[in-house]
Amino acid sequence: MDFEKSLVKVVLYISSNDGVFSQEEESELIRLVIQSIPNISRQSLDSWIDEFFEEDLQLESYCEQITDKESQLLALSLAVKTASADGLDLKENLALHKVMNFWKISWKEITGA
Repeated sequence: MDFEKSLVKVVLYISSNDGVFSQEEESELIRLVIQSIPNISRQSLDSWIDEFFEEDLQLESYCEQITDKESQLLALSLAVKTASADGLDLKENLALHKVMNFWKISWKEITGA
């Protein structure tokens, strides 16, 4: 579950980088994670969200725990969709690019375009 937790926290890092994790973003995150990773319970997800906002870890701490490309792409895809739920803010976009640079992933790889 550590991998899944780190994946969710990368999504949270990006989508809350504008200073707000809106109700729209939370609903979208929950929907997308349960759809994409069915073995995660709603209770675990709620716990990880609470934990994220109580801790003060650097982005790298989360990113280093997601080592395979497929999982990195999933995290970035979920982050884009979650952050876009209430409009992708400039700060969220910058956080997204920071993660993309950390993992050396292009926008084209995320969107498939």
